[in-house]
Amino acid sequence: MAIDRRIQRTQDRLRRAMAELIVQRSYETISIRDLTAAAGVGYATFFRHYAAKDALLLDLLQRSIQELARLLSPGIDTNPAEEGRLIFVHVAQHDQLFGILLRGEGTLALLEQVQMAAVAEVLSRFAGQPVPAIPLEILAHHLVAASIALIGWWLQHGQPHPPERMGQIYAAMIMQPFIALVGQENHAAAHPVAG
Repeated sequence: MAIDRRIQRTQDRLRRAMAELIVQRSYETISIRDLTAAAGVGYATFFRHYAAKDALLLDLLQRSIQELARLLSPGIDTNPAEEGRLIFVHVAQHDQLFGILLRGEGTLALLEQVQMAAVAEVLSRFAGQPVPAIPLEILAHHLVAASIALIGWWLQHGQPHPPERMGQIYAAMIMQPFIALVGQENHAAAHPVAG
């Protein structure tokens, strides 16, 4: 058990080092030596935990998405505007990390893995619902792609609207059509979006 705690502590230190260095400079300029120095671990130790710098970044991104998933209520009985607000608050808190992913600084393969994980999360959240006319897997891919595009626009334009407004936009443009396509038109009507 002590070994597991040591492994966890080392990985936590490496993730924190990556998060701190991303704020200071571009992802491409961060070396493994920079990461190990910032984390206070040996160079060889890095490779006992991660195969490459991208693997550490993917771990950091996946944890951020898991954290976001924990914030969001499961299923369809949520307020889409509030769900959107939570998404954009989370993105704002981790804007450098999401910016790297969405700018594609050598991370297109990571973006694909993140998208697949997000699609799996959507599929699990809507499991057991009536089968929609359009296959749920296609709807989930569309939902994730549209959400990523909206987040990308927001970050590229310097976050011109507050998370509350982006939540309303997310609800109107993305979630309400998705819910209608899943066959939950009554749910969308129950949660009108403020203008």
